[in-house]
Amino acid sequence: MEASKLPLQKKRSGISWLAKEFLWIGGSIVGSPDMKIGQIVERCMSSMQAGTQMIKLRGSSKGLVRFYYLDEHKSCIRWRPSRKNEKAKISIDSIQEVCEGKQSEIFQRYADGSFDPNCCFSIYYGDHMESLDLVSSNGEEARTWITGLKYLMAGISDEDSLSKRQRTRDQYPLMMGDEAWKGLSF
Repeated sequence: MEASKLPLQKKRSGISWLAKEFLWIGGSIVGSPDMKIGQIVERCMSSMQAGTQMIKLRGSSKGLVRFYYLDEHKSCIRWRPSRKNEKAKISIDSIQEVCEGKQSEIFQRYADGSFDPNCCFSIYYGDHMESLDLVSSNGEEARTWITGLKYLMAGISDEDSLSKRQRTRDQYPLMMGDEAWKGLSF
């Protein structure tokens, strides 16, 4: 069966699905088609670490304007101002899902037309699937965060981890001694 005719869930398991996911977010292109995935992701990471001012929606009608950024280790989303600085973070490891648009229960409480859906996204995190519902000033900022968070959630963004895996792969023949080289031809 051709790859294009496979059910959607089977397509999502490969790296090609991940690549398409990074290029197409919300029906818009995050990067130009000639950009490599690494360039797109690096642009997202840089922008997220520089930070973005967004509105955090709550159950009440008034949202809170906060400055959100990705920490230097790419392990947490942080925000300020906050009265509880040590608690003003969400670990990337705790993120269960990132949804674009106005899909969450909190967004449903607001009247249609209150926010541009292209500027809205929700981060579901923790064991109890709490949501952080955010509105950015434009669609590109929202797509940047959605793309970056999905990349981080995929677990392939940790450069130290990637280089460690590569080093282990490179050292495997050395660890195994001469036995690893038997039968190999160069």
